Amino acid sequence: MFTNTVEEDPRTVDSSATVLVFIGDHSYSTTLLTGAIVLCILRFAWNQAGTRYSGKLPPGPRGLPFIGYLPFMGKDAHVTFWKLSKTYGPIVRVRVGAVNLIALNDFDSIKEGFMKKELLNRPQNLVLQQSGINGIVTINGEAWVDNRRYCLHVLRDLGFGKKSMEVHIKEEIQQLISKISTSSGSPMLIQDYLVPSMSNNITALVFGSRYPYDDPRRLFLDDTLKKVLKFLTTSNILTILPAPLNKLVSLPFTKASSITTVVSDMQEFVRKEVELHRATLEEHSNRDFIDGYLKKMNESPPGSSSHFTLRHLLGNVINFFGAGSNTVQLSIHWHLLNCAHRIHDVQVKIQKEIDEVIGQERAPAWEDRSSMNFTMATIWEMLRWRTIAPMGLPRCVSEDTYVGGYVLPAGSVVMPNLWAVHMNPEVWKNPEEFNPERFLQNTGTKLGDKPEHLIPFTLGKRMCPGETLATMEIFLYLTSILQKFNVLPEEGKSIDMVARSKTVMAPVPQHLRFVAR
Repeated sequence: MFTNTVEEDPRTVDSSATVLVFIGDHSYSTTLLTGAIVLCILRFAWNQAGTRYSGKLPPGPRGLPFIGYLPFMGKDAHVTFWKLSKTYGPIVRVRVGAVNLIALNDFDSIKEGFMKKELLNRPQNLVLQQSGINGIVTINGEAWVDNRRYCLHVLRDLGFGKKSMEVHIKEEIQQLISKISTSSGSPMLIQDYLVPSMSNNITALVFGSRYPYDDPRRLFLDDTLKKVLKFLTTSNILTILPAPLNKLVSLPFTKASSITTVVSDMQEFVRKEVELHRATLEEHSNRDFIDGYLKKMNESPPGSSSHFTLRHLLGNVINFFGAGSNTVQLSIHWHLLNCAHRIHDVQVKIQKEIDEVIGQERAPAWEDRSSMNFTMATIWEMLRWRTIAPMGLPRCVSEDTYVGGYVLPAGSVVMPNLWAVHMNPEVWKNPEEFNPERFLQNTGTKLGDKPEHLIPFTLGKRMCPGETLATMEIFLYLTSILQKFNVLPEEGKSIDMVARSKTVMAPVPQHLRFVAR
């Protein structure tokens, strides 16, 4: 039984690593004796370490000895922490093993915490470490600062967030439109086409060209991205916690172990692309991101210390695919399902704006958004209503700091409950309802300013740098598809808008019909 009392807090202890030490050549009795001694030491540390803090720790339930609150987390961590916040307040602390897991469940605590330099780091994660992922999403310190700055510099030079990038996206959308047209209105799984289409937008940036849908390289990337997405939608919170806890879930035959192999294969694929680029590198021009990064690597003399390494290059490329492909295609998928589910309330209204602003003679452009208030309101509402990453990405406290009057001990893992912010009835009227009109003013004729409480890309220096690109992609894909097609459910079936929630919020796979207008 666990009790609703506040416990003392220890420093992070690698308890699961200690458990693994038991597996060796010792006799059974020796193992038991060793285990008992170690458990006693851990328990002593558990009880005593909390006295090191001069401030008040965040409140939360005790859980069970040694394993903490893990058995009570449930399948949806964001819902669990939201419920706990009703008892303990917006900042909730639980123990998972010997790790402090602190959830920030309201906008004020997330804003305060994520603006602090002590919360800039990512926790170490065994799944990512074993896969060799060391890109800007996961690295820390000066390596992160240097890589983030240079990556954005190279990407901007290649058109990231500029008109040239929009031109490529529109060309890729036309390829998708052609593929959809071949269905002739028959039921289809649109995600099977969204994945390669979105991935090609990243492929053009990092590899210098798109891959045809039937290209073996395209098929490999699609299969890899689908496996990663499946892993994220069926795995629990342990997969994004620090390495000590991940050691148990990444043992052979576990889901975490299988995804390590998938990501390693992806890394080898990228490595081959890098070698091809290295052999054909041109001094005075960059074909893509890999070219630019290789030249930066070449600036450092052999044997010198540098934050621009092959390992970071591979990690950055894989991070771009993960962040720039899966998350955006999930949002677009939700929009298309929603259009089929709310034909008159959403789809018809967006198509009315398309017909009035764009017509049928030209393709939608990003600049059209200023005249399409309902469409932009719908995009914002979907980002709120179906937050793709409900708990964001975790941070690790580098040194003791304070948030909301509570001390956050060094080594703690901090997670922003973005879903709780987006479902707060004090901010959003009837938050469980999908209602784009909440963003409109003057009886629906004007789009208001983007609310500061809408934070699907989080906040602070480590917020997602691709917010503008992601929003542009969603707008262009949604309007281009609805310009050409009516999106309908499969004959005789209704649309299931319930989310498959785990690490990411994905829809249930289901067929849609795209009937030419």
